[in-house]
Amino acid sequence: MKKIIIPILLGFALLAVSCEKNLDIPQKGVLSTIEYYASDADAESALANMYAQYIENVAGCSGNGVPQQFILNYAADDILAAGKNFTDHEGFRVFDEFSYDPANSVLKEAYQRYYYSIYHANLVISNFTTENRNGTEPKWESKVTERCVAEARVMRAYLHMMTALMWNQPPLMDRIYEGDEFPVNDKTQKEILEWVISECQKALDSGVLPKRNGPTDKDNTARMNVGFAQFIAGKAAMFNNDPATARKYLGDLIASKNYELIPSNEYWTNFHKPGDGNPEKIFEPNVINDPALTSVQWARWSGPFMRDRWQSASVFNWRSKSLLSIPDVTNTNGWGGAAIQEDFAEKFLAHDGDSPRRRACFLTEDEFLYALDYPSSTAKTEEEMKADPKRGLAVGGMFGHGKYFRWKTMSFVNPPKILTGGKDYDYDYIPELGQDSYESNFWVARFAEALLLYAEACIGSSDESKGLEALQLVQKRSGSGKISSSLTFEAVMEEKQYEMWFENCRFLDLVRWSKQGKVNLDQIFNKNYGGIHKNVPTVHDEFSEPDMPGYGKYHKFYTTHDPVPGKSDFIVGKHEYLPFPRDIKTANKYLKDVLGWEGENAPEPAE
Repeated sequence: MKKIIIPILLGFALLAVSCEKNLDIPQKGVLSTIEYYASDADAESALANMYAQYIENVAGCSGNGVPQQFILNYAADDILAAGKNFTDHEGFRVFDEFSYDPANSVLKEAYQRYYYSIYHANLVISNFTTENRNGTEPKWESKVTERCVAEARVMRAYLHMMTALMWNQPPLMDRIYEGDEFPVNDKTQKEILEWVISECQKALDSGVLPKRNGPTDKDNTARMNVGFAQFIAGKAAMFNNDPATARKYLGDLIASKNYELIPSNEYWTNFHKPGDGNPEKIFEPNVINDPALTSVQWARWSGPFMRDRWQSASVFNWRSKSLLSIPDVTNTNGWGGAAIQEDFAEKFLAHDGDSPRRRACFLTEDEFLYALDYPSSTAKTEEEMKADPKRGLAVGGMFGHGKYFRWKTMSFVNPPKILTGGKDYDYDYIPELGQDSYESNFWVARFAEALLLYAEACIGSSDESKGLEALQLVQKRSGSGKISSSLTFEAVMEEKQYEMWFENCRFLDLVRWSKQGKVNLDQIFNKNYGGIHKNVPTVHDEFSEPDMPGYGKYHKFYTTHDPVPGKSDFIVGKHEYLPFPRDIKTANKYLKDVLGWEGENAPEPAE
């Protein structure tokens, strides 16, 4: 695959024009914007910088992981924050329990990182078009700058869509703001999403946006492209309850024949290094390791120059201290920060059975005990494995888990035979950084989601047969054997939960469907399964528990349940969206919370 190489020089050297008057003292190594943005090379470098900043800020690590992954996945009804106990990873487990507040550091990181990335997209657009404060003509225009602007326009639209879906009425930053300007939330979510669609259309109309040339073209999956613009426009339309517009864009994406689902037995590779740039990837950022870096520790923290999402590999791995020994699929530094909700796992298992999709998402008790290789074990037969002291769970069990073991997004040190069928595949980590790294690309959009969005958009329209065909493509690839004979919302909703589980979709979809009167969020979060946060499981192994019949004799898993300490209900009318970070609002008095969070706003000053 062709790699996008990010130049170090531009990472933090680009300065806004409004700051020039403050730079009276000449500084070595700083680029003046008076002489910059004046050539094709400048445009390409500014675009590369935009991708670098996106990778560092949105697709890259913040301490223990990617803020977007924590917030959106943990807020879903089919995922539980796990770890050591209720206090472990508290900074981001609060999104699972809806107990966060505006001072939360992960919330602030997510918000800032989206807007850092928007700013760097705007550096391209505001300096190579008249879309700036004063309508100033650009210093340089060419076909190259036109393409760079088109790519930046799609990136900016995508980032604004995400902020609108998470904060409802965030600032719309359609140009570089100068020092005396403050962002305000003066647009509704509907208006922002309409703007997102129009921006994607502008990029498509330019005729210069990169385009994937068939399913085997990997190069253009790593940049803003025609298919991704169509995907974002279609998805934004669905969130605006405009299925006709969604059908147009998603239908064009499907009709392009530039994307296709990979085979069932390779489904698991979508989330691991062997699947980077595969035929169903619409967009995923891809960056090579910088050979100039000599310090491994510094490299770990140098977001733009590594694909590595260091520490997220540890967070999303099984908790090592809860295991009697470590299976060779994983690494030795697992923190066990996320688990599949046990009732949903049973529903998934009942639907999919032994399908390649289900096996790629989670393991059953027997698979965990007997289908994995444990290097420290000498047991050969299943009878020996049942009493093997080198497999199973340690005393105390594994908090947050039922008898099912999520591994869909786990960093594979050795891709397991239960998925590979014994074929050789590349591993996910970077040897120079150790086994707690995660080198596979950060997945953003894949064809399966486009098909499911299109199927939903076709319900009740003249295109129902096309929508059913799209749904059936996903169902057939899953290997579940369940194929719908008619197109219904219930069928699409269920299939999407299985197909897109742990991919940042479920929570946003639930909010969208609730606004459309199709689901009841109070029922889903506070009543289903007895209230998923009121019955948090811990899975135990009889082999390790002194008071159990199987102690020291055989492995058999069982679960106990405990309520989350304190109140953890989902509040309808509040928890559909996030509050603005407190520090951001303190710095900007014009930014106001909405939709259930208004109590966090400072009182208006007296006249």
